[in-house]
Amino acid sequence: MMADLSQPGVSKNKSLWRLKVGIATLIFCLSVSAVPIYNKLVFAEGVCDGKACLRKYPYPMATAFLQLSLVSLVLTFANICGHVWDRSAASWIFGEHMQYKLRHIGPVGILFGLKYGVTNWGLQMIPVGMHLLLQSTDIIWTIFLAEFVNGEDLGLVEVLAALLSAAGSFLIGLHAVDTIQAPLVPVLVNLLPPFILALCVSTLRMGAQELFRPDNEKTQGMSVVEFTAIKLCLSSITALSLAMLCETRQHNWWGALMEESNAGILLMLLGAVFVLIFQVNLTWLAGLTSVATVGIIGGVKIIPQWIINALFQQDGEMPMNVKWQTPIELDIVNASTGSKFILSWAQT
Repeated sequence: MMADLSQPGVSKNKSLWRLKVGIATLIFCLSVSAVPIYNKLVFAEGVCDGKACLRKYPYPMATAFLQLSLVSLVLTFANICGHVWDRSAASWIFGEHMQYKLRHIGPVGILFGLKYGVTNWGLQMIPVGMHLLLQSTDIIWTIFLAEFVNGEDLGLVEVLAALLSAAGSFLIGLHAVDTIQAPLVPVLVNLLPPFILALCVSTLRMGAQELFRPDNEKTQGMSVVEFTAIKLCLSSITALSLAMLCETRQHNWWGALMEESNAGILLMLLGAVFVLIFQVNLTWLAGLTSVATVGIIGGVKIIPQWIINALFQQDGEMPMNVKWQTPIELDIVNASTGSKFILSWAQT
């Protein structure tokens, strides 16, 4: 099962491989769109489900720690259950060769924690549209690292696709924002995550190539769930370090968290669902393809991000039977059954 993860080009069934890449790409675009938009609501406005509310929680790095640690715990539990159910796979999260696994997963784990914390920090500073525009520069760094760090042989087609993807992302992002006026520091902060993301993809690919090798006796049968659980454990530790360093001065993040209701905390942690889907799928995609391919696919992400951001930020008539009833209430009508789902946001 894992053979095509490390060498997709020689897969015996290329149609199946293309199907996997297509599914992984679709999941990537949807999940990567949901994470920043939902977390922006947490940082800037608060979230309500109609009964319980989460007040504005302006602690982006603490939010990263809470969400990443929850996902890591869920994946660890899933890996343990899988090992108990089927012991044919030699590799599991509490198995042998942990030092060897950490050597290959450690860099990407630490970088993802840093990236997620800094991304949330930048997202807190500027509108979502501006944030998405600045993130479109990641394709340039990814292609650069693919060539000079991962040693991938990039042809003219790949380079041209990367350049067109970056140009398209920039134009779409430019159209998505009403203004590009922003203070220098927030802009610089939001230009840092694309470079860190490129490092993440580069180190993720190197780790996946090594640990998913079918002839690797130390990690025989290693799953994307185990890989991602270890990665996010390290990421959550990194995010916690950032939170303790930057968000404990006047009003510490854990004090603010304790002031929230239990239902409010659950609403904040709901973002972990999107993180779980995104992280597991990204590991799978990196194993299936290459650094350059993931970078090019990542360049497409601004299209669904822009659409979803426009859907949740604009007033007036919306497509697909979605209408804004009030400035804080979204009424979604099922055309076939006539049933309604109401989602509202708390105002600050």
